[in-house]
Amino acid sequence: MWLVIAALCLVHIYSISHGPRWLFYLTKPLPAALLAVMVFLTPPTQPSDYGLYIGLGLAISVIGDIFLMLPKDCFRAGLFSFLVAQFTFGYAFLQKIESYQPTWLPILFACVGLIVYLLLLPSIGKDKWYVGLYFVSILFMASNATVAWISSGGPIAGMAMIGAYIFIMSDLVLAIDRFRASSAFSRHVVMFTYYTAQALFALSVLWAS
Repeated sequence: MWLVIAALCLVHIYSISHGPRWLFYLTKPLPAALLAVMVFLTPPTQPSDYGLYIGLGLAISVIGDIFLMLPKDCFRAGLFSFLVAQFTFGYAFLQKIESYQPTWLPILFACVGLIVYLLLLPSIGKDKWYVGLYFVSILFMASNATVAWISSGGPIAGMAMIGAYIFIMSDLVLAIDRFRASSAFSRHVVMFTYYTAQALFALSVLWAS
């Protein structure tokens, strides 16, 4: 299954520049969908619902993928889908936290996120509230992933935390491409980092089983 997922990711990234369009549309949501299926089919080894929420986050991401790839601009619908997905991922990481320490960490994430948001704000226009709420959701996710790693330690929690940071990188490139300056390879970078983050989230469930 992993070879199929990797192949789909590479084909989609190739189709961004070379087409055909039907292949672009077909391959974009399939990796997340297959990752979600793998996670849902993995029997839980712990009483927490960590795997369930990771799977739900991946499934909701598929909806976001579909909205964002439609020929008609459905940016807000796609952004809202990923906002829900990020809160779902964040809640999954919350299941791994025994004690929310250090308490200053969410404040640090919030300050960094606010600075980035203010830098983008002049170019966001009417989407400022949607983008602002999305910033809250992804910072909630990344903060919880970091605290979960600090709380429980281990390579699996570290894998999820790295995935969270890569997800932020993907969204930052996407935001710069949409609101500031577009480049020929920005979408390739967005999708490569996006798929990598999702794979790490899925692996944090599968390798713990």
